[in-house]
Amino acid sequence: SKPGSESLKLLLAAGASLSSEEWTYALATDTTDLLELILEHRWIPRPETLTTNYSASHRQGKLLFKLQEVRELLCVALSQVHFASRWLPVLLRTGLDPCCLLLHPHMLEKAESEVLNYLLEFVNWSTLSPPLKLILNQRQTKMTWRPSTNLDSIPSLSHICRLKIRQVLGPDLLMRTSIVQKLPVPSSLHDFLRFQDIVEPSYKLPPQSPVINRVQRSQRAHQHRHVL
Repeated sequence: SKPGSESLKLLLAAGASLSSEEWTYALATDTTDLLELILEHRWIPRPETLTTNYSASHRQGKLLFKLQEVRELLCVALSQVHFASRWLPVLLRTGLDPCCLLLHPHMLEKAESEVLNYLLEFVNWSTLSPPLKLILNQRQTKMTWRPSTNLDSIPSLSHICRLKIRQVLGPDLLMRTSIVQKLPVPSSLHDFLRFQDIVEPSYKLPPQSPVINRVQRSQRAHQHRHVL
């Protein structure tokens, strides 16, 4: 409801912490309204600022998530991989470093083929660690993953370049601001540099259950995976 949304906006702006329960409500669903509302008012910091003595609390006028909040976000996301076609595009376009989802093998083991292809398009798939490559090889053998055509070859130089640009600028600034317009590159490349050429995965409706049941199940089965 609108009054509820306004209350949530005030809480988010005031720095209310988000736990695994709140993240489950935002991620364990076939709609992205709550997740997008949260990310309108908060900022996903780049990983290196979470593990150093980074003093800033705001970025671009938005309050930065704390380390524990990002950990809870990633743990819940990895437990809700069957909804990844909904939440993954939202998180990536609002600055989540895709490599964070590759620190644990669960995403590669459980994601639908189309979702997995989408995620791999945001990284250098040719330099994945041997354990992750083994998972992909096993899934391909079992025919639970069909790689897109370009994933069968090494990444193009243009893809390597945009990965480097993202590394230098940070995924948060690259994806959430207009900083790409200040780069000395043709405007026709702006969308490419922000990975907007990658087609989002289609949504396949999972078995339905009330979100409160999904929250309770997530809490019972919640695993604090090593994510950051």
